[in-house]
Amino acid sequence: MRERKKVWMDKILKTLKKHFGCVGFELEDPFKLLIATILSQHTSDKNSIKAFNSLEGKVGVKPEVLADAKVDVIGEAIRSAGLWRVKAKRIKEVSKTVLKEFSGDLSKVFSQPLEEARNSLLKLPGVGKKTADVILVFSGGMPVFPVDTHLFTLAKRLKISDAKDYESVREAYEKLIPPAIRGEAHLLLLNLGKKYCVAGKPKCWGCPIKRFCPYPEKTSKNSF
Repeated sequence: MRERKKVWMDKILKTLKKHFGCVGFELEDPFKLLIATILSQHTSDKNSIKAFNSLEGKVGVKPEVLADAKVDVIGEAIRSAGLWRVKAKRIKEVSKTVLKEFSGDLSKVFSQPLEEARNSLLKLPGVGKKTADVILVFSGGMPVFPVDTHLFTLAKRLKISDAKDYESVREAYEKLIPPAIRGEAHLLLLNLGKKYCVAGKPKCWGCPIKRFCPYPEKTSKNSF
Protein backbone atom coordinates (compact mmCIF):
# COMPACT_ATOMS: atom_id res chain seq x y z
CA MET A 1 0.00 0.00 0.00
CA ARG A 2 2.76 2.46 0.93
CA GLU A 3 4.60 1.80 -2.35
CA ARG A 4 1.42 2.56 -4.29
CA LYS A 5 1.01 5.81 -2.37
CA LYS A 6 4.63 6.73 -3.13
CA VAL A 7 3.95 6.26 -6.84
CA TRP A 8 0.78 8.34 -6.47
CA MET A 9 2.70 11.14 -4.75
CA ASP A 10 5.39 10.99 -7.43
CA LYS A 11 2.74 11.55 -10.10
CA ILE A 12 1.30 14.48 -8.14
CA LEU A 13 4.70 16.15 -7.78
CA LYS A 14 5.60 15.65 -11.45
CA THR A 15 2.25 17.14 -12.46
CA LEU A 16 2.77 20.13 -10.18
CA LYS A 17 6.26 20.69 -11.54
CA LYS A 18 4.88 20.79 -15.08
CA HIS A 19 2.17 23.19 -13.96
CA PHE A 20 4.22 25.57 -11.78
CA GLY A 21 7.63 25.07 -13.39
CA CYS A 22 10.84 24.88 -11.39
CA VAL A 23 10.50 26.32 -7.91
CA GLY A 24 13.30 27.54 -5.69
CA PHE A 25 14.02 29.40 -2.50
CA GLU A 26 15.73 32.77 -2.76
CA LEU A 27 17.12 33.06 0.78
CA GLU A 28 19.83 30.51 1.52
CA ASP A 29 21.46 32.46 4.35
CA PRO A 30 20.02 30.79 7.49
CA PHE A 31 19.85 33.97 9.56
CA LYS A 32 18.12 35.96 6.82
CA LEU A 33 15.75 33.05 6.30
CA LEU A 34 15.02 33.00 10.02
CA ILE A 35 14.17 36.71 10.03
CA ALA A 36 12.06 36.34 6.87
CA THR A 37 10.13 33.49 8.47
CA ILE A 38 9.43 35.54 11.60
CA LEU A 39 8.15 38.38 9.42
CA SER A 40 5.92 36.01 7.44
CA GLN A 41 3.92 34.93 10.48
CA HIS A 42 0.24 35.99 10.37
CA THR A 43 0.58 38.10 7.24
CA SER A 44 0.66 37.80 3.45
CA ASP A 45 3.73 36.99 1.37
CA LYS A 46 3.52 40.45 -0.19
CA ASN A 47 3.61 42.22 3.18
CA SER A 48 6.36 40.04 4.65
CA ILE A 49 8.60 40.51 1.60
CA LYS A 50 8.05 44.27 1.74
CA ALA A 51 8.95 44.27 5.45
CA PHE A 52 12.09 42.19 4.89
CA ASN A 53 13.33 44.46 2.09
CA SER A 54 12.60 47.49 4.24
CA LEU A 55 14.48 46.02 7.19
CA GLU A 56 17.45 45.11 5.03
CA GLY A 57 17.56 48.55 3.46
CA LYS A 58 17.02 50.64 6.58
CA VAL A 59 18.75 48.60 9.28
CA GLY A 60 20.46 45.53 7.83
CA VAL A 61 19.70 41.85 8.32
CA LYS A 62 22.73 40.71 10.28
CA PRO A 63 22.67 39.43 13.87
CA GLU A 64 25.26 41.91 15.13
CA VAL A 65 23.34 44.83 13.60
CA LEU A 66 19.86 43.79 14.76
CA ALA A 67 21.05 42.83 18.23
CA ASP A 68 22.36 46.37 18.68
CA ALA A 69 19.43 48.16 17.01
CA LYS A 70 16.62 49.72 19.02
CA VAL A 71 13.33 47.82 18.99
CA ASP A 72 11.52 50.95 17.78
CA VAL A 73 13.88 51.27 14.82
CA ILE A 74 13.34 47.64 13.85
CA GLY A 75 9.61 48.06 14.31
CA GLU A 76 9.38 51.11 12.07
CA ALA A 77 11.16 49.20 9.32
CA ILE A 78 8.82 46.19 9.46
CA ARG A 79 5.43 47.84 9.92
CA SER A 80 4.05 46.28 6.74
CA ALA A 81 4.43 42.79 8.24
CA GLY A 82 1.76 43.39 10.89
CA LEU A 83 2.19 42.70 14.61
CA TRP A 84 5.35 44.72 14.15
CA ARG A 85 5.93 45.51 17.82
CA VAL A 86 5.91 41.82 18.75
CA LYS A 87 8.03 40.84 15.76
CA ALA A 88 10.55 43.63 16.40
CA LYS A 89 11.15 42.42 19.96
CA ARG A 90 11.44 38.83 18.74
CA ILE A 91 13.92 39.79 16.02
CA LYS A 92 16.14 41.65 18.45
CA GLU A 93 15.98 38.82 20.98
CA VAL A 94 16.77 36.08 18.48
CA SER A 95 19.63 38.14 17.05
CA LYS A 96 21.21 38.39 20.49
CA THR A 97 20.84 34.64 20.98
CA VAL A 98 22.44 33.84 17.60
CA LEU A 99 25.37 36.06 18.54
CA LYS A 100 25.75 34.40 21.92
CA GLU A 101 25.19 30.75 20.97
CA PHE A 102 26.61 30.66 17.43
CA SER A 103 28.98 33.65 17.38
CA GLY A 104 26.68 35.21 14.79
CA ASP A 105 26.99 32.30 12.36
CA LEU A 106 23.76 30.29 12.36
CA SER A 107 25.13 27.93 9.69
CA LYS A 108 27.16 26.24 12.43
CA VAL A 109 24.00 24.37 13.36
CA PHE A 110 24.24 22.34 10.15
CA SER A 111 27.36 20.56 11.36
CA GLN A 112 25.16 18.77 13.89
CA PRO A 113 23.11 15.60 13.21
CA LEU A 114 19.58 16.38 12.02
CA GLU A 115 17.71 16.00 15.30
CA GLU A 116 20.39 17.87 17.25
CA ALA A 117 20.29 20.66 14.68
CA ARG A 118 16.50 20.86 14.96
CA ASN A 119 16.66 20.99 18.76
CA SER A 120 19.29 23.73 18.62
CA LEU A 121 17.05 25.83 16.39
CA LEU A 122 14.01 25.18 18.56
CA LYS A 123 15.86 26.74 21.50
CA LEU A 124 15.99 30.07 19.68
CA PRO A 125 13.36 32.61 20.81
CA GLY A 126 10.20 32.45 18.70
CA VAL A 127 11.34 29.47 16.62
CA GLY A 128 8.80 26.68 16.29
CA LYS A 129 8.94 23.36 14.46
CA LYS A 130 7.92 24.72 11.07
CA THR A 131 10.46 27.55 11.17
CA ALA A 132 13.20 25.16 12.27
CA ASP A 133 12.41 22.76 9.45
CA VAL A 134 12.29 25.55 6.86
CA ILE A 135 15.82 26.58 7.87
CA LEU A 136 17.04 22.98 7.95
CA VAL A 137 15.84 22.08 4.46
CA PHE A 138 16.32 25.34 2.56
CA SER A 139 19.55 26.61 4.14
CA GLY A 140 21.05 23.37 5.39
CA GLY A 141 19.89 20.99 2.69
CA MET A 142 18.69 18.56 5.33
CA PRO A 143 15.96 16.02 4.39
CA VAL A 144 12.95 17.42 6.24
CA PHE A 145 9.49 18.45 5.08
CA PRO A 146 8.12 21.61 6.76
CA VAL A 147 4.37 21.71 7.35
CA ASP A 148 2.26 24.85 7.53
CA THR A 149 -1.51 25.42 7.53
CA HIS A 150 -1.73 24.86 3.76
CA LEU A 151 0.05 21.52 4.06
CA PHE A 152 -2.24 20.46 6.93
CA THR A 153 -5.24 21.13 4.69
CA LEU A 154 -3.70 19.20 1.81
CA ALA A 155 -2.79 16.28 4.06
CA LYS A 156 -6.41 15.88 5.08
CA ARG A 157 -7.94 16.33 1.62
CA LEU A 158 -5.42 14.04 -0.08
CA LYS A 159 -5.87 11.48 2.70
CA ILE A 160 -2.20 11.62 3.64
CA SER A 161 -3.00 12.19 7.30
CA ASP A 162 -5.94 13.28 9.45
CA ALA A 163 -3.66 14.03 12.40
CA LYS A 164 -3.69 17.48 13.93
CA ASP A 165 -0.19 17.51 15.42
CA TYR A 166 2.82 18.72 13.47
CA GLU A 167 5.10 15.71 13.88
CA SER A 168 2.52 13.16 12.72
CA VAL A 169 1.69 15.10 9.56
CA ARG A 170 5.35 15.79 8.79
CA GLU A 171 6.22 12.10 9.16
CA ALA A 172 3.28 11.13 6.94
CA TYR A 173 4.57 13.36 4.14
CA GLU A 174 8.15 12.18 4.60
CA LYS A 175 7.09 8.54 4.20
CA LEU A 176 5.86 9.39 0.69
CA ILE A 177 8.49 11.89 -0.47
CA PRO A 178 12.15 10.96 -1.11
CA PRO A 179 14.63 12.85 1.11
CA ALA A 180 16.43 14.50 -1.81
CA ILE A 181 13.34 16.37 -3.08
CA ARG A 182 11.54 17.31 0.14
CA GLY A 183 12.37 21.00 -0.19
CA GLU A 184 11.11 21.18 -3.75
CA ALA A 185 8.06 19.07 -2.88
CA HIS A 186 7.22 21.45 -0.02
CA LEU A 187 7.25 24.44 -2.38
CA LEU A 188 5.21 22.68 -5.07
CA LEU A 189 2.54 21.55 -2.61
CA LEU A 190 2.59 24.95 -0.91
CA ASN A 191 1.83 26.62 -4.26
CA LEU A 192 -1.01 24.15 -4.75
CA GLY A 193 -2.41 25.01 -1.33
CA LYS A 194 -2.17 28.76 -1.86
CA LYS A 195 -3.58 28.88 -5.38
CA TYR A 196 -6.07 26.02 -5.55
CA CYS A 197 -6.56 23.90 -2.42
CA VAL A 198 -7.39 26.85 -0.20
CA ALA A 199 -9.08 26.49 3.17
CA GLY A 200 -12.83 26.82 3.04
CA LYS A 201 -13.84 26.43 -0.59
CA PRO A 202 -11.11 24.90 -2.76
CA LYS A 203 -10.86 25.76 -6.46
CA CYS A 204 -11.22 22.15 -7.58
CA TRP A 205 -12.38 23.08 -11.08
CA GLY A 206 -8.92 24.35 -12.05
CA CYS A 207 -6.74 22.14 -9.87
CA PRO A 208 -3.88 20.54 -11.83
CA ILE A 209 -3.98 17.35 -9.73
CA LYS A 210 -7.75 16.92 -9.65
CA ARG A 211 -7.56 13.48 -11.28
CA PHE A 212 -5.31 12.22 -8.46
CA CYS A 213 -7.35 13.71 -5.62
CA PRO A 214 -10.00 11.82 -3.61
CA TYR A 215 -11.49 15.05 -2.27
CA PRO A 216 -13.63 16.29 -5.23
CA GLU A 217 -15.75 13.13 -5.07
CA LYS A 218 -17.17 14.38 -1.78
CA THR A 219 -17.69 18.02 -2.67
CA SER A 220 -20.94 19.47 -3.90
CA LYS A 221 -21.37 20.60 -7.49
CA ASN A 222 -21.16 24.16 -6.24
CA SER A 223 -17.47 23.61 -5.46
CA PHE A 224 -16.60 23.18 -9.12
